[in-house]
Amino acid sequence: MKAPLGKLAKEKDGYQVVFERVFNHPIEKVWNAITNPEELKFWFTDIKLDFRPGGAITFQFRDEEKTASYGEIVAIEPPNRFAWTWEGELAVWELAALDEHTTRLVFTYSKLTADYAVNAPAGFHDLLDLLEERLDGSEKMYPFGVADTAGEHHKAQVHYAEAAYAAYPELLKHQPVVVEKVLDKPVEQVWRAIADKAQLKQWYFDLDDFKPEVGFHFTFPGQGHKGAQYIHRCTVTEVVPQKKLQYSWQYEGHPGYSLVTFELAEMGNKTKLKLTHHGLETFPQENADFAWKSFTGGWNEIIGKMLPDFLNNIKL
Repeated sequence: MKAPLGKLAKEKDGYQVVFERVFNHPIEKVWNAITNPEELKFWFTDIKLDFRPGGAITFQFRDEEKTASYGEIVAIEPPNRFAWTWEGELAVWELAALDEHTTRLVFTYSKLTADYAVNAPAGFHDLLDLLEERLDGSEKMYPFGVADTAGEHHKAQVHYAEAAYAAYPELLKHQPVVVEKVLDKPVEQVWRAIADKAQLKQWYFDLDDFKPEVGFHFTFPGQGHKGAQYIHRCTVTEVVPQKKLQYSWQYEGHPGYSLVTFELAEMGNKTKLKLTHHGLETFPQENADFAWKSFTGGWNEIIGKMLPDFLNNIKL
């Protein structure tokens, strides 16, 4: 994810997410992009605006059914504030000129029910990425409301689910696999076991290479229950030395996107390790190798047996 995630919070009238983006474009250009239907059609969808406070908005989806959705303009304060409702939810766009060529956007989307508190933020994250592309000159038309056959939206959904899980686990329709283990080794030693290429190869998978650096790509082979061969493709997404290591987990030739997170907590001379794997529902569910039960069994074997055995036998 290039841009930082929006911040999710629970309010009295539902959930809200707040995004902050900085665009290398003047405020007038950004204002035009978020208020002009001729611009909105590129990065958002076809939108009809009765451009006045109290005016109606129609959001036209681009699915086969030509689904329409409705809202109302709440405020227009050029070029700083634009607010509208959408089926009971509230969108507030606030712009500030940092200089004549740079604009900060704070976008707040609120009054979300629990059913949409993960997917709506993920959707708007993608839309804000598309807004930036449009400001930079892109003329791609976003197929708003069309099924995401390429699975690109999965990435944002999984990242927002992972971010929401610690504070609001009840929001997740699909629970992650979670495996916890107290290891009889200090945190420094456990960190080396999960972050050092030479040690990983002894207990984990046969990684082609590995560095605990954000953006580092690595691959490794794997085998399914009935001998099917898979190539895993991963990218390191977060590193907090001796505390947290996270990377994406995908399969070459198969749709889907997931996140694997290792978290370490010091317990004197021992270490509590928590493994969390989000996004399994994005993989083809007709394939038993991608089932939640399969991953649960695999991670329990890896974290519950293979890692402790390695740590107990390694020669320092």
